[in-house]
Formats: sequence, C-alpha cells, structure tokens
Amino acid sequence: MLFQLPSFLIFFSAFCILFALCPKRLRLVFVTLASLFFYAWWYPPYLLLLVGMVVGCWLLLQLIWHDKRWLLVSLIISFMPLVLFKYTDFLLGSVATMTGLATPRLGWILPLAVSFVTFSVVSYMVDTARQPEKTPPRFWPTAVYVTFFPHLIAGPILRAHHILPQLPQLRLDRSAFVPNLALFATGMLKKVLVADPVGAFVDQAYAGHATLSGWEGLAAIFGFSIQIYCDFSAYSDMAIALAGMLGISFPENFHSPYASTSLTEVWRRWHMTLSFWLRDYVFKPLHHRFHKYVRQLSIILTMTLSGLWHGASWTFVLWGGIQGLIISAENATGYSRYANNVLSWRRGLCIGWTFLIWSFLAVIFRSPNLSVAYDVAIGTFTRGGWSNWPDDATVPVISGIVLLALHPVDQIAKIRTIACRIPAQLLAPVLLMLIIGSSVLAAQHPQNFYYFDF
Repeated sequence: MLFQLPSFLIFFSAFCILFALCPKRLRLVFVTLASLFFYAWWYPPYLLLLVGMVVGCWLLLQLIWHDKRWLLVSLIISFMPLVLFKYTDFLLGSVATMTGLATPRLGWILPLAVSFVTFSVVSYMVDTARQPEKTPPRFWPTAVYVTFFPHLIAGPILRAHHILPQLPQLRLDRSAFVPNLALFATGMLKKVLVADPVGAFVDQAYAGHATLSGWEGLAAIFGFSIQIYCDFSAYSDMAIALAGMLGISFPENFHSPYASTSLTEVWRRWHMTLSFWLRDYVFKPLHHRFHKYVRQLSIILTMTLSGLWHGASWTFVLWGGIQGLIISAENATGYSRYANNVLSWRRGLCIGWTFLIWSFLAVIFRSPNLSVAYDVAIGTFTRGGWSNWPDDATVPVISGIVLLALHPVDQIAKIRTIACRIPAQLLAPVLLMLIIGSSVLAAQHPQNFYYFDF
C-alpha cells in the first residue's frame, strides 16, 4: 500500500476511527493487526514471513535477556531471511561468473521491508544484550516496534530504546495533527510532483544510455540525485508525520543533505537512521579492532557494507567502496573539518563540489552494470549534442532548481514550525486539498517508492 494513493488515505482514515474506538488495553494488538493488513496489501503470502520474523524476534529476545551468550546465534538466525531472499542468488551468480559453473537460482521475489525489519530486529537484540531491561521484552510492544506501518516498508530505522517507552502514549494527537499534516503534504508533493516526473525522465534516459546527447545525459545525472532525494525523503516525511499524528516521535532521517560541504557531512544528513545504525553496530566494532593498524579501514569497510545493504550487485559494492575511500581521504587529510568551517564563496564551492561528486557516484548506484554507468557518466561528454536543448529535460532541470532553492527549509522541524504559525482553520483545508489532489494524480500512474527495492 503506497502512502500517496487513495487506498492508503482510506486505510488511514478507517484506522484512526477504529483506533479511537479501541479500548486502550487492546491498542497495541489493534496496531499490530492493522500493520499486518497494511503489509499484506502488497503480497499476502509474505505475511507469513513477517509474522515469523516478529515471533522469532520475541523468542530470541527472551533467550538473550536471560543469557547474552545467545546473541551470536540470534543474530545469525535474524540475518537468515535477508541472506536467503536478497543475497543467495547474487552469491550463486558471482560463483558462476568466477568459476564458469552452472549454479542454481532461487528466483524468489525480494519481500518488502526485509532489510529494514532485519536492521530493527538486530539493533533490539544487540541493545538487549548490552543493557537488558529489568523485565524481559513483551510480545505486543515488540510486535508494534517491528511492524508499525508508518516505518515498516522503508524506515526510518528505529531503535527499541527510543520507540518502546513511547508506546503507552499511543493516541490520536490532535495538537500535533496540523503540523504533521503539513509534513505529510510536503512528502506527498515531493513524491508526486517532483520525484515521479523526474524519475520518468531518468528511466527513459538510462534506457537509451548508449545514445544520450550531452544535455540529456547531464540532466539524467543530476536528475537522479533530485529524484532519489525527493522520493526517499518524501517517504520519510510521510512516515514521520503519520507516527506524529499517533503520538509517536520518529527520528529525523534527512537534514538538507545537499547543503553538505563534504561526503562525510552528507552521510550525517542523508538516511541518518541508517548512517547512525552503521556507526553504532558496524563502524565502532570495526574501529575498535582496526584503528591501531589501519585507521581508515573501518570507514571503508563500513561504507562497502552499506553499498551491499542497498543492493545485491557489484555496482552497489563498488559505489559503497568508493564512498568509503573518499570519506576516509577527507578525514585523513582534514578536508572534512576544513570544509565544515569555511564561509562565503568557499563554502559554496565545497557544497557544489560535494553535490557534483555525489551525483556522479550515483550513476553507479542507478546503473544495472558498469557498462551503462560508463555510457551515462562518460559517454555523455564524448557524444556531443550540446547545440540543442532536449525539451523533455526541462522539467527535471526546473524541478532540481526549485528543490535546491528550497532545500535549506526542507527539514522536519522547520516545516512543522512554519505550519504552526498559520491558523489551523485556514491551513488544514488547504493541506487536505493538496493531499487529496496529489493522491488522485498519483493514482493515474502509480509509482513505487525507490527504496522499496532495498
């Protein structure tokens, strides 16, 4: 079920009505069942997998709470669905390529949310082993933490110690309704009016990668940076807004990342819940082990694993590895500290240079193989075609300019603050009209959120 479609608006309206009628003692049960229905809307058979992951998580948490020596076994079990569905065919294909052997393939569809659920479960287990609560984890709070529909499909990646204490306060928060409605509308507009139209151009450009003219290729390169930001930050905005309407505070996931002066800073502002997850559960253990020998190795390994998390393909591994090399170089040379402190035109140059690097690296991220990436990133500048401006590149360029102009205020706190300054009686009807209108428009050509594939 997609946030931007009328079916979700109907679902959420019905959810709010039934939630208001539900006895308080049964609210966690109701939220869990509603979240499972939300998930099953995509592909009902995989509901069994999600239920199995919830039950398995709770049972393993009981073992870890009683004896933390169960942690390693629990982590191996928790990663099994992710490895099975996402990486098995990739590994078998890689073996076949390197050895020439005819290896079998599973050919299974990647379940929605398996990566995000796995990361949420793993963090809960590790935190339980490190600092167990006085009482063992309870089933229904665990079930809501794992399945809560606002974040279920594509994050933000939650931490149990942040979310579980809030669950007793689950409610329809009237005081927060309009500010979060504004945040939801912002996400809706970014998805429907920017990400989807720009994405259509980018898809067309990459499909014709071998014949792209100069301007088409350049618009596709920077257009994808606009698309993926508007698409993913839109989902995060909408998820955070939905949780906020229900009295739950989700962590911020994007903080104007294209205003960063270095790639190091980008990853402090981009998909922040993933960055902080990798920092706490991958980088710190690796840094503890390797910092005496190769100080930057932990950064490179962490970012390479980040690339592998994004997709079971060597292009993602390469993308993550290059990101890690650049970030480690920025830290080793002191460039990230320098860029963070410069002012005026020098700061503008650093921001522009960072966005340029990010956009060209994103070509590897977007391309199915290195041949396509070469055609887009290099062939664009060798084929010519700079004399004529392609009409279909106009929308991506204008959208990108508008986005970058508004980028400094595209932050959760600022959007909510602006909404609070406008009388609710005036703002709420306008926001509802924008949301409904955008939803009707999106229903004509439904497009998944980009990160659903991860």
